[in-house]
Amino acid sequence: MKLSLSPRSAKGFTLIELIIVIAILATLSSIAYPTYMSIQTNAARTAAKKSCTDIVSAVESFKQDNNGMLPYNTELAVPDDKDQMYLSTTAGQDADMIKILTNREGDDVERRLNSTRSIYLKADEQEQPSEGLFVDSMGDIHFYDAWGKPFHIVLCEEDEGAIDPFTTRRYRGKNCLVYSTGPDGEGMAVIEPADTEKKSRKGKKMSKKEKQAAAEAAAAAAELMEEALEDNVYSWKNQK
Repeated sequence: MKLSLSPRSAKGFTLIELIIVIAILATLSSIAYPTYMSIQTNAARTAAKKSCTDIVSAVESFKQDNNGMLPYNTELAVPDDKDQMYLSTTAGQDADMIKILTNREGDDVERRLNSTRSIYLKADEQEQPSEGLFVDSMGDIHFYDAWGKPFHIVLCEEDEGAIDPFTTRRYRGKNCLVYSTGPDGEGMAVIEPADTEKKSRKGKKMSKKEKQAAAEAAAAAAELMEEALEDNVYSWKNQK
């Protein structure tokens, strides 16, 4: 006996059914995507935090092995009036720190600071500028965070300690602070809230109007600082 499908059973999805299915998939995607992105961001923050602490550990280990010397080229970085140096882990702005810590200084023995050829900072070399070491077409070395941005380093030769570039708090005994600017890539500037009691050039106290303007400037600076701190990753702060 030959069987045949009725017109009803042979028919596929109707247009309405397809629209319903697409709407359901779109709804599920809209729910799942933020969760997925949150997981990705948290993983990136964890990786960046680890790299921050790895750099600090590398600097401390180098210092212990080299009679208190810090791993940077003194011809390329000079401390400011507060004995602070601000470096970035990109070529030309790191004072050769990454080369020194990864044992990539070259064969000029007289100019080598890493005389023991130890590898203090271990990282995978990337073909593209992304997380880890990246060697560009000129042979220059960069060290990037999880978002493909350089880390920022505060160095201090003296044991008075490096100064937090955002809150200006000094961390005594710490010669190196490292931070990543996080997912938004912002927060690189040193922010110092305005002093509402600052005196004028003539030595007189500020007027009421000037104090109000200074207070507003301080509030604006504090707000900018909070925004900058929100997404940043640090070697010297506990992250929530």
